[in-house]
Amino acid sequence: MKGFVGLVLFGPLVIAVMAILAMIMGAGAGWIAGLIFPQVFENLSDLVFTEEVPAWQIGAMLGFIATFLRVSFPRRR
Repeated sequence: MKGFVGLVLFGPLVIAVMAILAMIMGAGAGWIAGLIFPQVFENLSDLVFTEEVPAWQIGAMLGFIATFLRVSFPRRR
């Protein structure tokens, strides 16, 4: 029973920490990609958000969402 309670309390914490770390890595990747491809991110942010959003914010958003979904819904083999 203690193992189940520990899993219920510790599981969401692990998922949140992994999602935040991925968000930080996504922000870094978005920043680097924004330096290399500035027009691509400008056009993408205008198309999707109708206003200019910095590349690092797009990367952070995608990193957080992708990791949160990947950890929340694991692949079944």
